[in-house]
Amino acid sequence: MLLAIPLFAQRYHLACEQCHTVIPELNEFGQTFREHGYQLDLPKHGTTGIAVRYQLQYQVDPVNSRRWTPGGVLLSNFDFGKVAAFVHYNLGAQGGPAGMYLGYLATYNAHTQMLYRAGLFELPLPQSPGQRLDDLQEYGYYGAHVGLNDLPLSSPRWGAQVERTIGNAVVDAVLDTGEFKGAAYGGAPVPTGETTFAETPELGLWAREFFGSAVIGIEGLEGTRGIVLTGKPAFDDAYDRGAFWSQYTYGRLQLQGEQWWGRDFNADGFGTLVGSAGGYLRAKYYFDDYHAYLGVRYDAYENPVITRDMTYYGAFMLFGRARVLLQQVQTIGGTGSFGGALTVAFPYPAKL
Repeated sequence: MLLAIPLFAQRYHLACEQCHTVIPELNEFGQTFREHGYQLDLPKHGTTGIAVRYQLQYQVDPVNSRRWTPGGVLLSNFDFGKVAAFVHYNLGAQGGPAGMYLGYLATYNAHTQMLYRAGLFELPLPQSPGQRLDDLQEYGYYGAHVGLNDLPLSSPRWGAQVERTIGNAVVDAVLDTGEFKGAAYGGAPVPTGETTFAETPELGLWAREFFGSAVIGIEGLEGTRGIVLTGKPAFDDAYDRGAFWSQYTYGRLQLQGEQWWGRDFNADGFGTLVGSAGGYLRAKYYFDDYHAYLGVRYDAYENPVITRDMTYYGAFMLFGRARVLLQQVQTIGGTGSFGGALTVAFPYPAKL
């Protein structure tokens, strides 16, 4: 069920809708399941071991040419007692190579209320940057590069994560030493003449507090990037990022916003302090009885040129097995584009 994977539904004999608003987005139950290391106190059943998620994306670009983009991934999860192994392997798309996008071990200690992950995983952002996206448009600051620092928030990290629940608060700590470069469904790499790597480990801290229907969170990370340009000596870029976010739910209406600020102390190789900022505001209305939603989102980032977009979108479950998504993206002061996608995972969970 997580990431639209039928394997969890097979293991616990649950419907996909148990964990999802509209696949692959998680509802409250699904998020709790994920944060407890994919373990439920229910009888376990055999699974197929491997699932396939296929997405066919349709896009009309600003010059009115139409483009169909297929993409697929292999998804797998195995239990080793209290430890779960998860793998997302993209099959490549648009001339890009296949490769592992996510691959980690996870376990949860109910006594201490602590979750542990190790391997290649996404940062614990309030909105999944690549796997549980509710539309096709990247969120605000998540994909931003700063100068020659090409490490965005959306890249999965190689490292370890510890998460602890303390009363109504949840705290995460992340230590990582590298990252995946590419897209969840693959894609041809773009030569830049630039090589980058983690010069020092990246450290991140996240905290969120629940106040009934509201959530308030803070985020921060820092590290040092090694950057090598073809034919030029290497240099280091020390950077930090910080953010504030909040969410409020009123009935079926959900409001969420997040704002990031960043500093790079040498992102151009000349010792220049480069500032960056960005975020989003989002309103979504859920039609719970039909497993559907409508959303509108304002995205903006300054890096250093300011870019602003409005995204209007809606999605619904098809036969309880697939997602149909339509969206309109309008760049403020620029062009717009219409797109959509059909996302399906199989084999289907067994009927009860």
